[in-house]
Amino acid sequence: QKKKKKKKNSSSIMIPSFVESLVAFLSEKPLLVIAIIWMLFNLYKNSKPIPEYPGNVRAIKTKKEWNQLREESKRDGKHYLVDYYADWCGPCRSAAPIYAEMSKDFDGSQIIFAKLNASKLDVRKDGAGPVKCFPTIKLYDPNGAILKHVEGFKKTEIIDSIEAAGIKRTENKKKD
Repeated sequence: QKKKKKKKNSSSIMIPSFVESLVAFLSEKPLLVIAIIWMLFNLYKNSKPIPEYPGNVRAIKTKKEWNQLREESKRDGKHYLVDYYADWCGPCRSAAPIYAEMSKDFDGSQIIFAKLNASKLDVRKDGAGPVKCFPTIKLYDPNGAILKHVEGFKKTEIIDSIEAAGIKRTENKKKD
């Protein structure tokens, strides 16, 4: 009987060589390893949705909900403030609990606080206007006109624009 000689697979020889080279490279650069691990951890952490915080913030997840918000605002004569965010955005994550707390500070009969994940839902052509960065906060009048456009989360500027539109704070949150 003739025994067939097995051919060596050249790629199987290269893998251990590649792994050895990679291990040698990374062992010489421990800070790079730490940076890669930190980056992967942050990617994982920021891939999760921003949690819901207690407040009076309406989550807009569909174009139908967006249109309902606009119709309700016009019908009831309410302004609406929209936080355009993305789940992967670190400043958006930091702003979310502050925005939710702000929603408790103003009279709900005059303003609707909403949030919209602009990386998942595009409503630019549906009256939202452009969103160039995250977070972007926009204050609309009841007819859908943009009264204030704030790029980044600037709490004082947002509050001042709400008050300039004549929207009152709730009784327990009035300035002294």
